[in-house]
Amino acid sequence: MRRKVVALISAVVLAMTGCGASPAEKPAETTAAASEKKNEPADSKNNEVEKTEAGGSSFSPEKDFNIRVPFAAGGSVDTIVRIFGQGLQKTYGNSAIINNMPGANGAIAAADLDSAKTDATELMAGGIAMFALAPLFNKDVNLNMDDYQFVSGLIEEDMLLFVDPSRSKIEDWAGFQEYAKNNRIIFGSNTPGGATHLLATMLFGESGIEAEAVTSDGSAKDLLALAGGNVVCTVAPSSLGAQYVEEGTLLPIAVFSEEAYTGYDGLEVPTVKSLGYDIVFKSCNFVMTKKDVDKNDVEAVRQAMIDYSETDEFKELATNAGYTPSLRSGEEVREIVQNAYEMCQGAYEKYYAK
Repeated sequence: MRRKVVALISAVVLAMTGCGASPAEKPAETTAAASEKKNEPADSKNNEVEKTEAGGSSFSPEKDFNIRVPFAAGGSVDTIVRIFGQGLQKTYGNSAIINNMPGANGAIAAADLDSAKTDATELMAGGIAMFALAPLFNKDVNLNMDDYQFVSGLIEEDMLLFVDPSRSKIEDWAGFQEYAKNNRIIFGSNTPGGATHLLATMLFGESGIEAEAVTSDGSAKDLLALAGGNVVCTVAPSSLGAQYVEEGTLLPIAVFSEEAYTGYDGLEVPTVKSLGYDIVFKSCNFVMTKKDVDKNDVEAVRQAMIDYSETDEFKELATNAGYTPSLRSGEEVREIVQNAYEMCQGAYEKYYAK
């Protein structure tokens, strides 16, 4: 699995050189087309990119796509956005600039989007936390989903509770509860205001287990901390835990979903709900733009993503990444975010607002 992910990222980097820029820097072009002359017509004989129409739409962008990613380069969302960036390039003949702007649960990237020209080429990859959690935990963050238009779903992932059985001897939830009676529970998570911190806090609060967090800026680091023996457990997305499960290093003992998780060979991970705790949550990342962008242009961009997801090129990259597309409509994404906000608000009032 690790070799596959490395191969995927290498392929994407070769096609989209660079990792974007910080908010203080000038955005760097990250596709192969970025090295071409910007003023060269898309249908020039020297242009190797063949423009196609997405779903018969008349959308014909006059400038490159600028896609903000509020996560560090190299992560799962960043990698998938770069793949779809290649698809937009193939469809429209325009470069896709990937600009990594981590921080403030997406507020920094959203502010940059707000200041951009109203156009369907001005995009951003977002996540549930920026609307469902950030405004609750930081009153200075004024993010309202009604100010934006959701273009398409991107990624939906199950969130699982992982342990290291070789160190803790924990093999299931019952074993975890028994371990907690005599041992200090330290869990790895993102900072308060992030989804993994919230889910762990809810689970341990509902089960009466006293626990404290060691925080980081990403679930990949939390899993490393768990594998290194620095924490007892962590909540992380299924894709990030896959290589550890495949190697036999870490074990998932519960999933925050409606159904048991069967995505790992030979394992059926029980739901937190089946253990007696009504906590259901999936991570959801999506593509968004400003609310006043022409809806027909927005739909054309989504259709271009759907069309590219059906190509052999995309399928190979997605398979190597262990990625299953979730290209929901904008309205479906909005409903998911709204439901998540209501759950997070209840959890915030119960466990954080003291």
